[in-house]
Amino acid sequence: MPRTFQEKVHLAIEDPSRIGRFAYYRSLNLLRWATGLGTRPERLDEWLDAGRSGGSRHVAAATPADTPAPAADALERIASARERVARQPLMRDTRTYNPAHPDFHPRLTRYYPGRIFNRWQTCANPAYAALKHLAWLAWVPDRLWAKVLADAMAEASAVPGAEQIFERRRFVENYVGQLGRTYRSVYQPGWVNLDDALFLYWLVRQARPKTIVQTGVCNGLSAAFMMLALAKNGPEGSLHVIDIPPVFDPNDPAWTVPGEVYGVVIPEGKTAGWLVPDAYRDRFEVWNGDAKDLLPKMVDKVAAIDFFYHDSDHTYDHMMLEFREAKRKLSPGGLMVGDDIGWNTSLWDFADKFGVPSYNFKGTVGVAFF
Repeated sequence: MPRTFQEKVHLAIEDPSRIGRFAYYRSLNLLRWATGLGTRPERLDEWLDAGRSGGSRHVAAATPADTPAPAADALERIASARERVARQPLMRDTRTYNPAHPDFHPRLTRYYPGRIFNRWQTCANPAYAALKHLAWLAWVPDRLWAKVLADAMAEASAVPGAEQIFERRRFVENYVGQLGRTYRSVYQPGWVNLDDALFLYWLVRQARPKTIVQTGVCNGLSAAFMMLALAKNGPEGSLHVIDIPPVFDPNDPAWTVPGEVYGVVIPEGKTAGWLVPDAYRDRFEVWNGDAKDLLPKMVDKVAAIDFFYHDSDHTYDHMMLEFREAKRKLSPGGLMVGDDIGWNTSLWDFADKFGVPSYNFKGTVGVAFF
């Protein structure tokens, strides 16, 4: 039986049937969390091969052209960080769990990637109608997303401003890589992986919202892709975000502790959501502060919310607080979306309360269709 994190990931990639559907997704998503390379096995396999060979191989499909594959010392730091997370308590907070813990079970958070809950409920949401075309009973086969996301990438790449996003993304990847080599710690850009960003793009294109509200944005890859989708939908549509920007400060010793894991970091001189293209700044609003304090005020300010996206504090109680606040102004046919949905059941419980279908995208993003 595999014991180390690396052994589990290799087993998941080489023979998923031996570890089961849940363990397969958990291994890939945990490595995605550590690397930002996405959940495709072929990308992870190349990345791992690159690490075994001392970083000489290049992962063209997963990283920008000017970003080298991780070196052996980077792999070592990431593996150490992953093992440290696994040693943390199973319970993070009230009804909030640590998915990396060896005793974690999918029943704890209803963690079933690809699953549609409440599929028998009547729902006229256009995004849900599009999802049902991909579904087989209560599941969406993961392989079907390959073409959908590829088409979304092709379309998004042609939207004005897209190249600026890719350039800024490459800058951040190189920046955090350099930080890691300099301070021998793990620095993460605090963004969703590319598949998740494309799924958000797809949702916005299907639902065609006029007003999107997001909590937790960091550098803003998710916000940038949703903005591209808004732009593709037409001249209307705005995105309003709340964030406490974690800007790196080399003069603050708390930012340079060797061996530390920094899950979110914004480069010096930048701020929350800076990946959003300059051309759409008149449709993009940023409030800096705690979502617990600012979200009620933002909800009061907007006329309606068509799409709410949570990516801030992932504890059960806080997520439920945000969902309740956003629901006050959620339009008929609106979407309630959450990131890192493996931590708790808040999104599924909220959807159940209102009797609407919900969906687990690749174990990372969840969406409830109102």
